[in-house]
Amino acid sequence: MNNKPLIVMWGSPFSGKTIATVKLAQALAARRKNVLVIFSDALCPSVASIVPQQVSEQQSLGELLSLPALAQEDLLRYSLALKGSPHLAFLGYKKGDHLFSYADYSRERAVDLLTLARHTADVVLVDCASYVSAYLLSTVALELADTVFRFHTCDLKSMMFYASYLPLLSDARFKHAETIPILSNVKPGQDSRTYSQVVGGIRFLLPHVAELEQQALEARLMDSLPSGKDATAYQEGISHMMGLIVSEDTQKPHQRSVSAANKASIVRWFKGQLWSWRGGRK
Repeated sequence: MNNKPLIVMWGSPFSGKTIATVKLAQALAARRKNVLVIFSDALCPSVASIVPQQVSEQQSLGELLSLPALAQEDLLRYSLALKGSPHLAFLGYKKGDHLFSYADYSRERAVDLLTLARHTADVVLVDCASYVSAYLLSTVALELADTVFRFHTCDLKSMMFYASYLPLLSDARFKHAETIPILSNVKPGQDSRTYSQVVGGIRFLLPHVAELEQQALEARLMDSLPSGKDATAYQEGISHMMGLIVSEDTQKPHQRSVSAANKASIVRWFKGQLWSWRGGRK
């Protein structure tokens, strides 16, 4: 099996990483890409606030990393297949977990996890903790990533955060010069040009969308993007991100219709085996 893309989302706190991760994952899944999203933050676990209706089914990323040995079957067992989204699964810490809930794990274990993920899904998205120095999995993900989307916001705290991490990220193993800077959650009237210059140029913007923020507050991020000018611009940004990950010929939605019964069957199958059937296919 060939390694598939490992995509990392990193940036300052409250820069919209998790929202963008979910919306990018949904866009990729709509193109029939099998997507595994890894939420690496143990202090503020994300899965329970994104799909609260499946919280009782979730197993913890911390427990997975603490297993005596790690195999693909373990990754499949601990990943949460989403109801109604047969091409999408989440892996993260559970509600109530924290940094000391589980035993420490080694760098080799983090590498093993990400390697297994790359051999299992078409695309692996890692929503990194902002404070990567405190989270080994986030640090290793930044080292191994094929693409890193670096998020900034138009405020001084975000700029100071980036300045404090720049010495660490300047290490050659992080390939910082190749990261893709994004100005996120940009509100009307903010001086996006000046802030873009501070971080060395911005590839594109993700505007603030009030309705999208409300989705996050109400644990409805799996809902479709709302309508409106800002939401359209946000979707264009997500499409731009997707274009940097997958080739153009895979970006068009699949046209074949799928019956409701067929969807339920796919979900049951996917929940049991996730993506193991894709081993011999391009």
